[in-house]
Parts: sequence; structure tokens; C-alpha cells
Amino acid sequence: MAKLLSHHDRYHSHAILGLLALLHFAYRFYTVLIEQRESFSPGFWSAATLLVHVFLHVLSFQFELPRNRIWTKPMIWREFRVHNAIFAYRHLVGTALGIWAPEWWWQQPTLSSLLAKVVLVLVACKAADVTTEMIGSTEMRTTNAMPYPKSTPRPVEEMAKTFYAKSQFAATSIAAFGTPSLSFCSVLAIELASLLMTLVRKGLIEARTYHIVYATSLFVMFPCIVATLHSGDAAMEMAAFRGLMVCAVAVDLRLKHRIDKYVAWGLSIVGGHFLAEILGMVGCYKLLIAWPGMAWSAAGTVQCLLTDVQKKDDIADCNKRGGQDASNDGTRDSPVQGDEEPADDAKRSFPYVTPSLG
Repeated sequence: MAKLLSHHDRYHSHAILGLLALLHFAYRFYTVLIEQRESFSPGFWSAATLLVHVFLHVLSFQFELPRNRIWTKPMIWREFRVHNAIFAYRHLVGTALGIWAPEWWWQQPTLSSLLAKVVLVLVACKAADVTTEMIGSTEMRTTNAMPYPKSTPRPVEEMAKTFYAKSQFAATSIAAFGTPSLSFCSVLAIELASLLMTLVRKGLIEARTYHIVYATSLFVMFPCIVATLHSGDAAMEMAAFRGLMVCAVAVDLRLKHRIDKYVAWGLSIVGGHFLAEILGMVGCYKLLIAWPGMAWSAAGTVQCLLTDVQKKDDIADCNKRGGQDASNDGTRDSPVQGDEEPADDAKRSFPYVTPSLG
């Protein structure tokens, strides 16, 4: 415990806020997953609990961090700290708007609220870009160059990259369209990443533990979305459905067609909203549209793993038949055995998605 505390943290205020933040997350996740209800309501309690997270990031700037990242392990540095604050505040603003202007923000979105959602998302994107230009690297981005365990199979890494990319799109969509609880719960992965990096820096956990816990904190949001989608509250269910539709459009525009992120998010927020309104009029839209869509997305995520396994099988068949030329060609194309294989850990990257994607 002593290694967690720092003399730079005056009165241990940051540590205390961190503990309160974890307790707050536990309560909100319980109400979403177990009770399946919206627990935020206008008042002092909601304001106080959100301010815990606001000041948690403010006080994090009292610590001296290296300007340049460390490439051998996932340790926190200045650019990452600023990005974390930006994206956390994006969700906290969305949560606050959902609490104090529920009908306008997420229950019955209007054209003005759609414009506000576009502004919220694009301002966060721009702030992250400016941060990278000032104190980061435009080539080795914050999230796509995290140290990755050398023993990790390349197919698993590729599958993880796809999962993390889609998770970021889902988080952004939820910040704009989700219920206050969904928007807030997405902050867990953002704030937990900083804590885990700090634990790695202090030698309390290894990089592999960091990756596992962080991935779990992202994955838990999908049961939360499902719980909200089947909460029995029509407004909550529709809010979750809008978020799914906006995410689907954003993933298609950004990952498949590589459209500029500012254009992609503007189109996704507006187009995804109206698409959800139209499809929401279909009877049993949750079973006929939402669930097949989520299943299709999950299948696409593991496709790269299955594709790589098939490539290996094809190479093995060629070798058995004596097809040396085909085997050599297959080896060059293989993401595991090809010429692109990095020589050491410093050349491997943890599969996060760059801020430019989301």
C-alpha cells in the first residue's frame, strides 16, 4: 500500500478521490447490470459524485511524468494523461447533460441536441489532436504503440486491435446517445488505464496484467448495453439502440471507408440517429436488428483470427504436397511468420486504437 502513495500527493487527496471513484463505479455498475435502472437524477448527490471524477483528473496533473513514453512497458506519460482527461470529460459532460436535460439530450433528441452531440464529440477529437501536436508524436500515437507482450500470437493481436477499435467507437457513441449511467460507466476503462499504468510504473503489476484488466474494463460495457437494451424502460432501451446504430455507422465509415474522422462522426451522429428512429418502429427491433447487428460485429472481430488459422492450414497443405513456391508465398503473406515480424518487444505494439480513429 505504501508504494501506491506518493509524497507528491498532498494530503493524499488524489488517492482518496481514486478510492471514492472506484466505489462510485461499483455502485453505478450494480444499478445498471443488476437492477437495470437509471440511478442518476438531478440533485446534489449526482453533482457531487461526478465532481469526484472531475477533480481526480485535475489533481493528476500535480505529478511529474516523463515527456517521452517508455516503449518497453505500458507506463503513463504526459500525452496519455491529457488524452485521458479529455475523453473522460467528454463522457462526464454527456452524463451531466443526460441528468439535467434528459428529454432534450437522450430521451427525445432534437436537432439542437444532435448539433450539441456533434460539437461534444468533435471538440474532444480536436483537443486530442492538438495535444498530440504539442506534446506527443503524430507517428507513434498514444494508443497504437503500447508495449505488447512478445509471446502474444500475431492473430490474437490483430483480433484485439479490432476489438479495441470498436470499443472506442462504442464508447464515443454512448457518450453522445447513451443514458447517463451508460455514458458514465464508460469512464471506468479511461480512468482505470491511468491507474494500471501507474501500478506498472511502480512495479506492482506486469504488463500482461495491465492488458487483461484493461480489456475486461472495456468488455464489461457490452453487458451494460444489453442490460439497458432489455431494461423494460422504453426510453432507456431506445437510447441504447441509438448508440448501437451510431456506432455501426461510424465503424463502417471510419474503419471500412477511411473517411475523415470529423466528417465520419458528423455523419454518424445525425445519420445513425435517424436510422435508429426508423428501425425502432419495426416490431421486436431488439431481436430482429440489435442482436443480429451485435452478433455480426462480434463475428467480424474474430474473423482475422480465423483467417490467419486458415492461412496456416493452407501453408501446411502446400508443404505436404511439396508446394515449396506456394509455401514461400504464403509465408510472406502471413502476419505471424512474414518479413514484418519485429525483432523485439519495442517493435510490438499493444492493440489500442489511435485518437484519430475515434
